[in-house]
Amino acid sequence: MRPFIWERTMLKVLIERGGILFSITTKSRAYFFFVSTSLVGIRVAPTTDPYPGIVEVCGYSISRIVRNWNKLANIKLTNVTSRTR
Repeated sequence: MRPFIWERTMLKVLIERGGILFSITTKSRAYFFFVSTSLVGIRVAPTTDPYPGIVEVCGYSISRIVRNWNKLANIKLTNVTSRTR
């Protein structure tokens, strides 16, 4: 089964054999709603704009997102605009 991926600016839906992931991105946070074989629950991470997000970095794989969550959700991004002023 090929994964189903639906993306818009603030919303993502990923459906694959192992489950469903729905994410909402705001200016500062991304909210992930998991219903999968490896996790049922909600997780929150900082927004990574303009860099690729957690879903993209993990190759649109729910199992990779869950497996790498602790490392990916705690990334500290520096504010580039504040350093150039």
